[in-house]
Amino acid sequence: MPADDAMTRALDYADRWLAYRRWRLRVPGVQVAVRIGGELVLERAHGLADEATREPLTVDHRFRIASHSKSLAALAAMRLVDEGELRLDDALGGLVPALAGTDAAALTVRELLSHGSGATRDGDDVAFWQLADDFPDADRLLAIATAGVRRLDASAEFKYSNIGFGLLGLAVEAVTGEPYARALERLVLAPLGLEATSADIEGASAPLATGHSALHSSDERAPLGSPSSRALAAATGAVSTAAELSDALRVVADSDDRLLSATARRRMRQRQWSTTGRDGAVAGYGLGLMLREVDGRTWHGHGGAWTGQATRTLVDAERDVVVSVLANAIDAPAEELAVGVARIVQAALEPAAEPDEAELELARSFEGSFASIWGRLDVVELGGRLLGIAPTAPDPLAAVDVLSPRREDRVVIEAATGMGSGHEEAIAERDETGRVARWRGAWHMHAVEPVPEEATG
Repeated sequence: MPADDAMTRALDYADRWLAYRRWRLRVPGVQVAVRIGGELVLERAHGLADEATREPLTVDHRFRIASHSKSLAALAAMRLVDEGELRLDDALGGLVPALAGTDAAALTVRELLSHGSGATRDGDDVAFWQLADDFPDADRLLAIATAGVRRLDASAEFKYSNIGFGLLGLAVEAVTGEPYARALERLVLAPLGLEATSADIEGASAPLATGHSALHSSDERAPLGSPSSRALAAATGAVSTAAELSDALRVVADSDDRLLSATARRRMRQRQWSTTGRDGAVAGYGLGLMLREVDGRTWHGHGGAWTGQATRTLVDAERDVVVSVLANAIDAPAEELAVGVARIVQAALEPAAEPDEAELELARSFEGSFASIWGRLDVVELGGRLLGIAPTAPDPLAAVDVLSPRREDRVVIEAATGMGSGHEEAIAERDETGRVARWRGAWHMHAVEPVPEEATG
């Protein structure tokens, strides 16, 4: 791990970057947690829990974490595997007698956990995702399964299935003899001390963040309901905070032996399918875990999309680093935000340069947020380099200017592209406190607050 000061500063910038992105994207509220080596090193909330009431969002507000529920269900299943009560190759028909003789009977626990079952994603009527019907209860889930649940052969290809994880929940109930919510509490939540996390909305404690509609067809957001997920709790029902969710998914890290054996953790992380993310990133799926690459490293975790909420968690299992971002708008780019935070943290973990103390002090004296009629720029020391980062861009480190301080009033710009002001000088004008108040020369900008005032009003 880098020096505490370097990481502290990186986390401070990650928080400011996220706060600005929330404002820029018009997302009502965002909650973030970062853990390194198990320690909660960043926990913040920005914006509103409810746009209509203007209730401020806090770190204690609970979110519907949606498909993160699959990771929690996988942790419960793998605990049962560790305890010898369940095998990954057990067939569903032998666990849930009501499924005997159906095309779901031969599906294995492993196929359900990896989305290799070929099962329908949500059934033939997905009105519940439009809040036009209740989520399936156990009888309806069994009816979906007995009517013919598979849409292609098992293990033929990756096919995401909420119904498949609902069936996994039935298997957990059958093995434990308990309702799924109680089994999850006993197997996962209680051992980890997660008091703000529950399998579904019925067990959730206040306060709850309000979900909001998207801006794709309106200039205004509307509050959206947050019903019980009923028999799909193992697929999509869970409630948590960023801090507790980051702690729960940290369980799959190499160094975390609180809940699962090392073998179980490796099995969960092992790539079962290779996929490509919506942003073109190399991705995949393990057992209840999504995989995606960030700067050449594989991060595990999951995402979640709920009626009015979007969430994403990333886990670097080798380094024991976890990032969780929760947002209360259905169109919030939670993955983009989580990856941005992860990239900033990773830059501090892998310094690109090692300046001496005097060089660091000079570089950091130029830091600040600046704006012109053309845009905004954050000048930040990160990973041993002084960078010019455009917070208006979705990726903080995709195209940055590297700045080389020459003396206390100027830097030379190494532009990200040939279209920039490369090999030219930007001249800093400082105020009476020594902070940079404006730039002249190759830049013409003035100092501004990191996040516009409206974001906190």
